[in-house]
Amino acid sequence: MALKDLFLNRRFVFLWLAQAASGLGSTFAAFSLSWLLYEMTGSKMAMGSIWVIFMVPSIIVQMFAGPFLDRWDRKKIMIFSEWLRAAAFIFPAIMIPMNQLEAWHLYGVAIAIGVAQPLFYPALMAYTADILPKEKLMKGNSLLEGTGQLMMLLGPALGGLLISVFGTELVLFILIFSLGTAGFLLMMNPSIQKKQSEKKESWYVQFKEGLQFYRIYPMLLGVGIMMMIINFCTGAAQPMFLPYITDDLGGTAFQYGLFSSFFSFGMVAGSLLTGFLDEPKNRKRAMIGSLFINGVLFIGLAWTPYIWLALVISFGQGLFVIIFNINNTTLYQRRVPDHLRGRVFSVRVLLAQAGIPFGAGLGSLFAEWYSVPILFMVLGCIIVCTTVVCSLHPTFNSLNDQTHVDVQLEKV
Repeated sequence: MALKDLFLNRRFVFLWLAQAASGLGSTFAAFSLSWLLYEMTGSKMAMGSIWVIFMVPSIIVQMFAGPFLDRWDRKKIMIFSEWLRAAAFIFPAIMIPMNQLEAWHLYGVAIAIGVAQPLFYPALMAYTADILPKEKLMKGNSLLEGTGQLMMLLGPALGGLLISVFGTELVLFILIFSLGTAGFLLMMNPSIQKKQSEKKESWYVQFKEGLQFYRIYPMLLGVGIMMMIINFCTGAAQPMFLPYITDDLGGTAFQYGLFSSFFSFGMVAGSLLTGFLDEPKNRKRAMIGSLFINGVLFIGLAWTPYIWLALVISFGQGLFVIIFNINNTTLYQRRVPDHLRGRVFSVRVLLAQAGIPFGAGLGSLFAEWYSVPILFMVLGCIIVCTTVVCSLHPTFNSLNDQTHVDVQLEKV
């Protein structure tokens, strides 16, 4: 199935354009929020704490809203998420020219983003599966992921350049416009009408049903636990990239933007590679192997004395991360029945994100006590050891099983 066939689907085209606008706005949001806070405080602890402030409401919303995503209008959920994030940045955009912006204002923005963002991705995954047939999902996911990452490729370098020349205010206004535009593009798509059961189930019953799906597929639970550990490491590393580039490697705002852009560049390359190649015959090797290489690259990042080499490593990390993400998303979409997608995808994201706030808090403490390079070394070793254990565990052999999916789905 060629990628060009996806553009004959009007619903997918509007979803794709919205993903592009959302990707640019989200990238500018993360970049500007981090830069403003570190410029104001110069503290690694502050960088870690704002990630905790973001992730705690994100996990809470994910847990309580997830079961209802199958009942609510998924299109409206995505629109609400985009517009709430856009509205959250209006306040700092106004306060900066007045020289009234304080650090606690940015924590408030992080809370608002934490409430809105976890609603978008599960709804996007479920909506994509609604509008595309199963044989087009791999290509569709590749294009959506690749487009989002293309915006993230352009965003950090462009954001760093704009901040250096014009200041942060322009970046804030662009991201507000981008997220707002994404919401309007999503309005062009119809809502997907779902069959509603006569009995309205409680949150607990629906959430429990999402959890019970993992009893049928223990392999999916294993992947979720593996991702919890990997994202613990990611949560510890992500807030430290800015001080790593500016302090340890002596870089500038533009070079920090390039570092983030090269990661996204790798993700774009991985998306294109995944989209044009056939699906891997050995999905286990592709998924776990990608994460293993990512851990090795983390160790390499710890020993890197040059910015140009850090950029190359960042590219490689993005390349292998997106290969895992696309295969993992497609795996879920094919195994989860339509009426369970919202709640199962939410449990999946909840499992994956649970380790991030702990990683952000502990990672910032570790970096303050020791150094960012030593932190990266420890995180890389954790990722390598985790993937080796998973590759040897028999549960993960089911990643290659494609023969019994439809039969088991009928029993759910």
